[in-house]
Amino acid sequence: MKNFIYILSLTFCFGILSSCSKCMDCSCTQIVSQTGMPDVNHTVEFDNICDEELDDIEGTTTITQTVGGIVQTIEQTCDCN
Repeated sequence: MKNFIYILSLTFCFGILSSCSKCMDCSCTQIVSQTGMPDVNHTVEFDNICDEELDDIEGTTTITQTVGGIVQTIEQTCDCN
């Protein structure tokens, strides 16, 4: 009986620990380049970014769009600790 309670306790504790969210603070730099305009740089800090949102924001993302002959490129790089 003691072994059963011990195993049940370990299973319960493992379940609680594995359900904890992975959260980090992130620093993101965004560079906006547009035809005929100087580049614009932004730096933004985010606190407590967790789980799927953390996966989405971490790393480098580049978006390019063209409207009426004007090309705009946005590059965002986020480092999370």
